[in-house]
Amino acid sequence: MRLRKYKIYDEKKEIDVDMVITYVDGNDNLYQNKKREYIEKNNLNVDYHPEIRSVNINEIKYCVKSLIKYLPWIRNIFIVTDNQVPPICKFCMKKGRVKIIDHKEIIEEKYLPTFNSDVIESYLHNIPGLSEIFMYNNDDIFHLEKVNRNDIYVELEEDIKLKVKSRFNLMQHKRYNGEYSKRLVLTADYLKKKFPEIKLINNHHTKILRKSTLKLIENKFADKLHQLRINHIRSNNYIQYLFFAINIDNVLHDNIISTDFSDVIEYHTNNREYKDGVFNKLKKNVKFICINSMNDSYRNPFIDFMADKLGRCKL
Repeated sequence: MRLRKYKIYDEKKEIDVDMVITYVDGNDNLYQNKKREYIEKNNLNVDYHPEIRSVNINEIKYCVKSLIKYLPWIRNIFIVTDNQVPPICKFCMKKGRVKIIDHKEIIEEKYLPTFNSDVIESYLHNIPGLSEIFMYNNDDIFHLEKVNRNDIYVELEEDIKLKVKSRFNLMQHKRYNGEYSKRLVLTADYLKKKFPEIKLINNHHTKILRKSTLKLIENKFADKLHQLRINHIRSNNYIQYLFFAINIDNVLHDNIISTDFSDVIEYHTNNREYKDGVFNKLKKNVKFICINSMNDSYRNPFIDFMADKLGRCKL
C-alpha cells in the first residue's frame, strides 16, 4: 500500500507547536458512577482497565507547570477531559494559554462515553485550532529540563522531520501477555503486511505528532478506527493508535530516528520502582519522565520531588 506525500508547510523559521494533555480525575464520584454504570449496563470486561489508571493525585498541575517552565515556546496547552475541570491556574485559563476541550467537542457521539485512552487519542486531530505539529502527553508525563525545538523536529528539504526514539522490539512484546503488548503486536503485524519494508518505531514518553497524518489515517483507515472506537474500555483486539500513527507518519515523512539520549530522553516508572526510592534515582539530564499508576501513598514523595524540580506548585 502506498501513501501519497503532501507538501503542507510554509517556509518560516519557527512553526507553531501546541501541547495536548489527556486528563481524568478518577477520584471524582460522578466519573466513578458514570463508568461503573456503563460497565454494568453493557456487561463489559474490565480486566484491562484497573482503577489505578485513573487515580488522581493532582499530577496535572505539575505537568502544566513543567511545560510553562521548560517549554515556554509552546503556543497552546489543550487539556482534553470528560466534563471535568482540572485544577489549573485561573490566570493561565484567563490568558488563554491553557484551554479545556471536552470529549463531546471532538469525539463522535456514537462512541461516547468512552473510558478508553486509545479512542480519545484517535480524535485529538479534531481539536479546534490545533497546530500542524503538536506534542501529546498524558497527565503523568513531566518535563524536568529545558526542551528545545530541535529536540523534537528538524526542518529538512522543505519538510518537517519529527524526532522519534526507535526502541521497538517485536519479539519482546510477543513474549508479554498484557493488553498493551498484544495490541502492539497486532498493529505491527498489520503494518508489516501493508508496508513490507517498514522499520517499526515506538516510544513511551511525550509523543510528537502531525495533524495532517492523523487526518489521513481518519480517511484511509476508517475500518481500523471503527474497530478501535467501539471499545469503550481498553481491550487487546484493535490497533494501538499512537504506535500506528507514529509509524504511518514515518512512512510519509522518513522521520529522524534519534538514538542519542541528549535528543530525546525517557524514564518510565512503575510501582515497584517507587518503593525502591525512584525519586532519588532520577538523573538530572532526564527531559521526559512518565510516572504512571501512582496512588495516594506516593503523594508526598512525588510532591517533594516535583517541588525540587519545579518549585512548590501554586497552580
